[in-house]
Order: sequence, then C-alpha cells, then structure tokens
Amino acid sequence: MRKIKSPIIAFVAMIIMCVLCGCGAGSDQQPAGTVEKAEELNGRKMGCMSGSIFDQTINKVYPDSPVIYFSSRAELLLGLKSEKIDGYLADKPVAMLFQAENPDVRYLDEAVDSVDYGICFSPESGGLMEQFNEYLDSIEQSGHKKELQEKWIRPEGLNEKIAAPEPAGNAITIKAVTTPDAAPFSFFKDNEYRGYEVELLREFCNEYGYNLQVDGTTFDALISSVASGKYDMAFNGIYITEERKKSVDFCDPTYKADVVPVVRSGMKLSAAGFFTSIKTSFYRTFIEESRWKLILEGVLTTLIITVLSMVFGTAAGFMCFFVARKNRIVKKITDGFSYLITGLPAVLFLMILFYIIFAKATFSGTIIAVIGFTVIECTVVYDMLKTGTSAIDIGQYEGALALGYTDTQAFIRVILPQAVKIILPSYRKEIVTLIKGTAIVGYVTVQDLTRVSDIIRSRTYDAFFPLIVTAIIYFILAAILTFVVDKCTERLL
Repeated sequence: MRKIKSPIIAFVAMIIMCVLCGCGAGSDQQPAGTVEKAEELNGRKMGCMSGSIFDQTINKVYPDSPVIYFSSRAELLLGLKSEKIDGYLADKPVAMLFQAENPDVRYLDEAVDSVDYGICFSPESGGLMEQFNEYLDSIEQSGHKKELQEKWIRPEGLNEKIAAPEPAGNAITIKAVTTPDAAPFSFFKDNEYRGYEVELLREFCNEYGYNLQVDGTTFDALISSVASGKYDMAFNGIYITEERKKSVDFCDPTYKADVVPVVRSGMKLSAAGFFTSIKTSFYRTFIEESRWKLILEGVLTTLIITVLSMVFGTAAGFMCFFVARKNRIVKKITDGFSYLITGLPAVLFLMILFYIIFAKATFSGTIIAVIGFTVIECTVVYDMLKTGTSAIDIGQYEGALALGYTDTQAFIRVILPQAVKIILPSYRKEIVTLIKGTAIVGYVTVQDLTRVSDIIRSRTYDAFFPLIVTAIIYFILAAILTFVVDKCTERLL
C-alpha cells in the first residue's frame, strides 16, 4: 500500500505546485525598461542563441552588454518576455513574425548589421551543391525565387503550404537536417516541415529526381551534423560566414536581410482568468494543428528508447559481470570501460556515437540513442552487481561449494538472488534516472517527448503549459515503469 500511496501523494503535490505556478504565470504586469532606440541597448542584458553569430555582433555594437545564451529562438523570446534579458538580435524576417504573433514584443526598424542566408552542404556531397546553385540561378532568372520569398517571408506565410509535389521514387536520397523553429525559413506545422527553404529544396529535389529526408535537431548541432558527413545538407536560415565556410560548403545566398534588435513593446496585455488561460493553453498545446499526435509520437519514442535500453542494458550488465568474475583480464578491461563511461556526460557520449563513431552509418538517431543508453545502463548494472555481490558473506559461497554446487550454480542459485535483493532499490531509482536521461536525445535528431515540447513551445511561445505537461508525462511514465519492474521482480524473487 505504501508503494502505491507515495506516487499518488507526489503526483498531487506536483499538481498543486503547477496550479500555484500557473496562478503566478497568469498574472500580467507592465514590463519595465522598454527601449525606444537601438543605441539604448548598450549596457543592458542581451540574449543570443547558442551557435549563432549574433554574439559577435552584440560585442561589436553593444560592447558594454553582457550576453546570455539560449538554446532556441522560442527560449530567446520567452527570456525577453520574462525580463531575463532586455533584448536580442534577429534577422528582420524572423523579427517580423515574432512581432506579429506576440504583441508584447516588437522589433526596432534600425539595422545594426546584415546577413546572407545559405544552405550548407557536406564537403563529401559530390556535385550536389553545384546542382543546387544551378537551380537557384534558373529560378532567379525566371523570377520564381522572388515569388517564393513573397509567399513565405511575411507574417501570413505561416499559413502557407508546400506546393512542390513529392518526387517519384528514386534510389538517391538527400539527407537534410534543420530545426523546427526557424520560421519563415523552416518550421514544423501540422506534422510536417514547411517554409521558404523547405519548398526550395522540395522543388530542387523534384526537378533533379532526388528523394528528400528531413530530420530535426538543435541549432548548435546543425553545422556539426553536416561537417561530420552525417547529413548531406543543413538549412534553417543559416548565415553564411567565413568561419563556417572552413567546416562546410555554402551555396549561393538564398536570401539577404537586415539584423534588427527585438525588445519588449511595453504593451499591457489584458489579463485572462486562470482557468481561461489553462483552457486556451490546453487547446494550443493538444488540439490546435493536432499536436496531441506529436506528443503521442514523442511519448512512444521516449518509451521505446527507455524500455529497450533498460532490457538490453540489464542483460548486457549481467553478462559482463558473469564473464568478468571468471577472468581477471576481462574484469580489468570491463572495470576500465565502466569507469570511462561513468565519467563521461551522457549527452557527450551520444554525440560521439552519432557524429563520430556512427557518422557514416545509416542508423537512425533513435537506434543510436538505444545503443548509447544500453551501454550506459550496462555499466550501471555491472557496478551495481559488483556492489551487491561484495555485500554477501564469502561463507555462503563456500558453503554452497561444500554442498556440491559448481561455481556457476553457487553464483546463480545462492549469491545472485541475494545480490539482486540488495541492488533492487537502486535499480528502481536507475529506471527513473534513465527515463529522465533520455531527454537529451534531441541532440542526435530524435524527436522524443522533450524535443516535441520544444517544438510546441516554438509554435505557441507558451513556456508554462507545455513544460508542465511534459513534466507530468515524465512522472507518469517513470511511475508506470517502476511499477512494472516491481511486479516482475516480485515474481522472480
């Protein structure tokens, strides 16, 4: 009964905390320190997206301003709204959309810099970039390039759809990677990628007979995804710079725009009631654009990675321990490998697998994530078994041998059951740690629950509700998996 009550009490406490936080989030106060001119931002806190070049522009234009980094455009906007920063720089097409969808922010129509956009190609992609440049030149001459820009690069462009049909089946597939929050160049809506550069690539592939595979990742992983050869190209309204040209090849510019500051507008929004805000957030998170399907896919991906890693990792951990206990050389090698993996951050280990070890492999990010977490789980179970068996008195092992058991029989029938009982509480906690740890798989182009939450926040610009929903789902999944493991181990023991 205690095992059942504890999760229920914790869940109720989480709901109460969410309601209290929601009440705070629903209050609306007049933003402080609004900015009227671009020059007034010097000395104020400026935001910048990790992997962007705008920190260099900020240091040049606003030398007295501290720079605070965020992982996505949506988080930049939320940081501005919550007054964690006083402004940030954005290219004008993106700033226009921010202002159109968020009346409490605005962009200052004062260019502090200008940027050229381009699609970056892997140096190993052969003549793909030359073909794409030929295509760009042809639509430049025909005027179609300008038509696509006028279609997408405007606030109403978020409602447009890709006109280019899918090409007929072809043996050659171009692997491209982007982010879901780079409207109007690339964004995720109605469970598909849309945008100016998405349609450019669709039309290019249709004309040249290629198939196009588009995956999503974080912005700061785009260039490395292409530089490592994992993908043929990356796009997201990426700015062409000499530094980036050292790692990847850029096509001719697809667009050119001014860089402008984005600040709070000072507009006081009408305050909605708490339950009205929750109802609106629920609709935008689950119902609008059928985002519940996106959430369901993210939950299934998270469950697949967690369950497979737990099963394979546990089996591998037992196998490694069983072999290592009989061979000193194997034990030393296994101990050293376990020490290495334990001391390595999980996100770094996954990125090494994805971008280096399996860079040329055709494995999906999900498979590589399962491999990575299986290895991590294997080392954890191996170390647990070392701890659990060392706690068993040596006399029990000697007694089993005296009764006629073989070494293997003594270990499996006498030592192992007692060791499992000792390590079971730690193993249950490890399940929770594992399912939480899978939240980093977005770095290897996996659309898990956390990544889906990021996508939804990039569309709704609502920080509170998607994050709380994601936290509750993780809590439920962890409780279910822990319950299942408890039931299984009760029958085995």
